[in-house]
Amino acid sequence: MKKSLLTVLGSALLFCVLSTVATTKVLAQEAELPEPNFRTWQDPNTQRLYWNKHMPVYLYIAPNPEGADAHLLKSEHTPRYAAPFYFDTEGRNNLRTRWAVDPDTKKTIVPQLEVLWEVYADGLSPHTQIRFQDDKGVMQKKRYLGVGARFTLQATDAVSGVEVIYYSLNGAEFQKYDGEIALTKEGRNEVRYCAEDRVGNREELRVYHVDTDVTPPVTISEILGVVIGNDNTVTPQSQIRLEAKDALSGVRSTRYRIDSGRWQEYSLTARISMKQLADGNHTLEFYSADQLGNTEEVQKLAFYLDAIPPITISDILGDKFLVGDKLYFSSRTKMKITAVDNHSGVREIRYSVDGGEFQAYSEPFYMPNVQGWHTVKYYSVDSTDNSTIGDMGAGIYEYRMKVDKVFVDLTGPTIEYRITGLNYSRNDTTFVAANSQIMLTGYDKESGLNHLAYAIDRDPWEKKYDAPFTLEGLVSGRHDIEYLGYDNVGNRNIKQFMVIVDSDAPDAFYYISVEAYKNEKDENGNPVYPLDAMVYLSARDNMTGVAKLQYSLNGKPLVDYKQPFKGLEKGRNRLKIVTVDFVGNRKEILEQFEVR
Repeated sequence: MKKSLLTVLGSALLFCVLSTVATTKVLAQEAELPEPNFRTWQDPNTQRLYWNKHMPVYLYIAPNPEGADAHLLKSEHTPRYAAPFYFDTEGRNNLRTRWAVDPDTKKTIVPQLEVLWEVYADGLSPHTQIRFQDDKGVMQKKRYLGVGARFTLQATDAVSGVEVIYYSLNGAEFQKYDGEIALTKEGRNEVRYCAEDRVGNREELRVYHVDTDVTPPVTISEILGVVIGNDNTVTPQSQIRLEAKDALSGVRSTRYRIDSGRWQEYSLTARISMKQLADGNHTLEFYSADQLGNTEEVQKLAFYLDAIPPITISDILGDKFLVGDKLYFSSRTKMKITAVDNHSGVREIRYSVDGGEFQAYSEPFYMPNVQGWHTVKYYSVDSTDNSTIGDMGAGIYEYRMKVDKVFVDLTGPTIEYRITGLNYSRNDTTFVAANSQIMLTGYDKESGLNHLAYAIDRDPWEKKYDAPFTLEGLVSGRHDIEYLGYDNVGNRNIKQFMVIVDSDAPDAFYYISVEAYKNEKDENGNPVYPLDAMVYLSARDNMTGVAKLQYSLNGKPLVDYKQPFKGLEKGRNRLKIVTVDFVGNRKEILEQFEVR
């Protein structure tokens, strides 16, 4: 039997260095992709050694584990295939000696034991799969991907395992794949990718094309037939056509509804009819979806269906007041009549006042300048002779706002004033205190009282009357008050009156009946009077006059002054004098003097 290589070498230590010679492989790919590098890899967990099967192998033996004094093994028998040699088997390869030798005794082991050195050769490239999906799930079998389109790369390798996956999206630089990739470009997307295992085997560059569509269709509407004005006024004979377009995956369906009704499928060969709709404003809503479910926002088309004669209304220009079904005008008020027809247009408006002949209306008009009730009738005719004058048959109806009676109010309210609180009259002049209240009242038997107002001393800005007011803050003297009443159609009545405001109390004076001692003064230098002296009082008011004069001597109760009085006491005397005028203004005076 042929002996193994290691048996021939005897006890020499086999040191095997598996060296590598890097080779390059030119792939048909963009320049940005890194060139592959054949290499070895040892699994840190299992300590398995993986060898790129395309790399040469050189065997060295050495008498020590450091590799010093190592010798390259050559073969006498097969020199052409030994230095270097190549692994011939994909996966596990063994270097072996047939009989193990005990490292201590240096004797062969009995029973015989074969010694193996394992090397895993890997010459196969990984295989990568690309998977696409969108928000609806995996979509590989469809031509287009919708919203949320993205892809993943999954690579497998039979021996050493996958080291890296490279990819390039739409011509960008190659990158290392580390997770799901989103497609942000709408339309055609190109993905280039390949994987490389841990010993440098790289699969051929793969190219995959996929289309994305995230834009919904666009639907336009068109009115067929008569269209009047900027508000899309149509006739019962008009129709609406819808047309949807989608640039990529194509239109799947178009739906519509009118006035928030039930959604319906739109047929490309059909038209939307107006005949089932009532006269007035309508809204058509519609949208389309493409083959991927991208749905257009709901579009709206507002239109007005004109199926009836003109509408005639009246309007009031100026002062007016409505109570129940009664309408009040002032002499300044005009009536305006307006007719609207959204189809053929108004030809004429005619009106009559108080049973007179109908006449053509051209501009707003006044009511007769006679107080009382008045009657107005009016109608309109369109260009096709539809009239609003009444029920004429054949689908022609009366559409007008009736104002059967109008009351013309030519007079303002009746107004009065009243003064409450202290006041005083002399001849035709009224004197009031500053805190006297002035009350205004008014009524209007036609349109009714709206409000009262007043102005003091010809103030150009009148004040609205809400409650009785006073003249506090005004100086004493004459003041003119103007007061006004307004009814509900703007008629007013103005009156005025004059008052004199008295805000000053009377002045008081006192006199001693004898002279003071000539050579005697009190401690403050004031004169001193004899004990039998009498006191005289007097008072004066510049407007209403003195209504009351009272006094108190040395703290005694107040009494009315009627005549001079005695009763002085020796020492310091205290005299209090009180005056009041006819509108309640009051003044108090305190005096002191010495008596001996």
